[in-house]
Amino acid sequence: ETMAYNLLKGKKGIIFGALDANSIAWKTAERVHEEGGTFVLTNAPIAMRMGQINELAEKTNSEIIPADATNEEDLKNLVEKSMEILGGK
Repeated sequence: ETMAYNLLKGKKGIIFGALDANSIAWKTAERVHEEGGTFVLTNAPIAMRMGQINELAEKTNSEIIPADATNEEDLKNLVEKSMEILGGK
C-alpha cells in the first residue's frame, strides 16, 4: 500500500493510452487519482473497444473522450471537451 500525499491536488490533465491494468498510462492514472489530480482519459476508438478503460474511468471518477491521436480534428475536440469537463486551461 502506497501513501498518498495529495501531491497533485488541483492539477488537471489528459491521460492517453490506458488500455488495461498492464499499461503504464493505466498505472499513471491510478497514481494521479490517488494523489488528488483530476484528468480525462482518452484512447483511439479501436483501442477503447479492446481495453477496459471504462473500468478505470469508474475507479478514478474520470470521463472518457475517444480520440485518434493522428487526427487533428479529434485532438482539437479532445482539448475543447477536456477544458469544459476540467474547467479552464
